[in-house]
Amino acid sequence: MYQDKQAAVFERKVKVFKDVYNSTRKSYSKITKLLYDEIINTPEVIDLFKQAKDASTEEQQIIRNALYQLLTPTYTSLKTINIRQLHFHLPNVSSFLRFHKPEKYGDSLLGIRYSLEIANTEKRYVEGFEEGRIYNGFRYVYPLFDEEKRHIGSVETSLSFKALSNDIEETLGDEIDFILKKSIVEKKVWKSEQSNYIISQINSEYMNENVNEYTPILSKYKHINQSISQEATRQMKKQVGFAICKDNTIITFIPIGNVQGDKNAAYLISYEKSEEVRTIMNDALVLLAISTIILLIVSILIFVILQKIAKITEIATYDSLTGAYNRSTMNELLVYELERSKRKNKTLSIIFLDIDDFKSVNDRYGHEQGDLVLKKVVELMGEKLRKSDRLGRWGGEEFLVMLPETNGEEAVLVAEKLREVISMDEYRIPSIVTCSFGVATCVNDDNLESMIARADACLYKAKKEGKNRVVSHL
Repeated sequence: MYQDKQAAVFERKVKVFKDVYNSTRKSYSKITKLLYDEIINTPEVIDLFKQAKDASTEEQQIIRNALYQLLTPTYTSLKTINIRQLHFHLPNVSSFLRFHKPEKYGDSLLGIRYSLEIANTEKRYVEGFEEGRIYNGFRYVYPLFDEEKRHIGSVETSLSFKALSNDIEETLGDEIDFILKKSIVEKKVWKSEQSNYIISQINSEYMNENVNEYTPILSKYKHINQSISQEATRQMKKQVGFAICKDNTIITFIPIGNVQGDKNAAYLISYEKSEEVRTIMNDALVLLAISTIILLIVSILIFVILQKIAKITEIATYDSLTGAYNRSTMNELLVYELERSKRKNKTLSIIFLDIDDFKSVNDRYGHEQGDLVLKKVVELMGEKLRKSDRLGRWGGEEFLVMLPETNGEEAVLVAEKLREVISMDEYRIPSIVTCSFGVATCVNDDNLESMIARADACLYKAKKEGKNRVVSHL
């Protein structure tokens, strides 16, 4: 009976550990998908990176610098949510730009990074754990294609095991350690970086990262680790999760497979101080206590997941620079409003606008100043629009304004008001900032594409006629 109850405790501990681990990992997967959709796989990034594979060494350096400058704000934001790597690769699986080490590039990753080989040969998305030249962690690798669907390379983000461990610790309340197969470290990690690893106290075929974050755990549990070494080594050969109790501490192991199919390339290990196993034999209420703990863990996990979902929703809805709606959200709002206006016989107008000569602002004053101009233009327009109006960043320096229950004449007045307030304000640069506007109003046979096309044509005409003006019909 005692053995059965102890086994039940261990089984539940392994299951909860796995569930928390999988939920945490999947939440980051969603974030990287949004990053790819909304920031990486955009004309601005693709048009720049697609030139790299056929460029000379000097030209590649120019592209690398431009790409680094363009995406550094994004990389800085990623680090705040524990994603520490943004890495571009050429189709031949050589490193083009590591944002965490921009001075390291040009090295071939063939035979080192299996995920990159799959992404660039089979041209498909790859996700999973993998050791790298410097870091180990979860890799999210996307193949990249230009506008003509030609393969131009790949991009990767990664989540370190320490970041994952921190999230799991917050959810479970346990202390988390991580060990990696020694043979993988010796094969893949640069020689100069292998000093960052030490032999595991539990199993000599595995290694710990020798960094400050893990040192307190190794010191605190050194005696326990050495005591369970023989039993843990035997259990690890089975390549399944298990738990061991020593000195009132439950040590739980879950294997982590890598992209190449090694089912126990690494292990996550949790340490939980517990009297449960000692008292199971005499205390019939222990199962109720375990159930309560599990319920609490699930409640905390739900809370953590809801927080991450809220963060993901914000990233998916708004443009990270200006705070305006992003293009994807504007498309959804336009489709809904167009259908509503036809169903209720209401008017609907849109304004398509573009900052005049914006490239010269970036060229003369730098991208940082250009970003300030973009944010200021959005701020000025937001002050003049109604609560029912919607403002979105369509791409680059282009914006779209949706005006529900607004006819063509009223929309032109709104556009003129926006044009005036933008051109009259100051932007901390010597140049005057102006915008050109194209206005379109819904007609009976309109769909979303035809409305946007008319507004775009009007915008083009405004540009052609001298800029800083509003055109509402051809």
